[in-house]
Amino acid sequence: MFGLVGRAVESLYYVCVGLWTVAKHTGRAPITKEFPDTMPDLPGAFRGRLALAVNPETSEHLCISCRQCERVCPDKCIDITAHKSPETGKLELIDFKIDHGLCMFCGLCTEVCPTTCIINTNDFEMSDYSREALIYDLKKLTLTQDESAHYFSKKYLPIPKPKPKPAPKPAAAAAKPADGVAAPAKPAPPAAKPAEGAAAAKSAPAATDKPAGDAAATKPTAEKKADDSKDSEKEKAAPEPSAAEGKAEPDKTEG
Repeated sequence: MFGLVGRAVESLYYVCVGLWTVAKHTGRAPITKEFPDTMPDLPGAFRGRLALAVNPETSEHLCISCRQCERVCPDKCIDITAHKSPETGKLELIDFKIDHGLCMFCGLCTEVCPTTCIINTNDFEMSDYSREALIYDLKKLTLTQDESAHYFSKKYLPIPKPKPKPAPKPAAAAAKPADGVAAPAKPAPPAAKPAEGAAAAKSAPAATDKPAGDAAATKPTAEKKADDSKDSEKEKAAPEPSAAEGKAEPDKTEG
């Protein structure tokens, strides 16, 4: 009997405590928010979706392809693709992928990053219709300059130093373009071909003059033959001495 009464009194006590709590909040402003119309103001240490920040001042990408976040990730959900630049000899980022379907948001990758490139954002709305859609590439991960500035100020992160500019090329290497510019002047030798053509043209008339010279040389021989033929005709036309005359001449000598 007394146990039943005691439990009833205890129950009435807790009912009064609850009513007193309601009475205290009756005159206060509501603290609940109508999500998603009103987004909650989350603290900077909130570990939400991973993203890649850029320099808030120069908008330069901060990733240096060191792969420390890829090595420290316990779920192996980070995949980095990079290659060595032939000019600078340093690694250059090609692609950066994070599978948020595997990520457990431990924050280890953000702690080991030397350039504060990979950070946890306040974005927690990542539901999608397929697992492939949860794999974010470099374009989808990279934040804008304004978004990066917002998270750097909210998380109290130090502004990173800009990357050093590549060293200028030596003078010898700089002179190579000048040589390349002078290279088009090499087609000048073909211009000498007309001179060769002219020399060939000069030699051609000389070659044509030779027959004329030969003809001139043959003219005296023809004239000489004509004179010889005339002399032979004269000799034939001259009268031969008679036999009587030939005999008389010895008689004269005898007398």
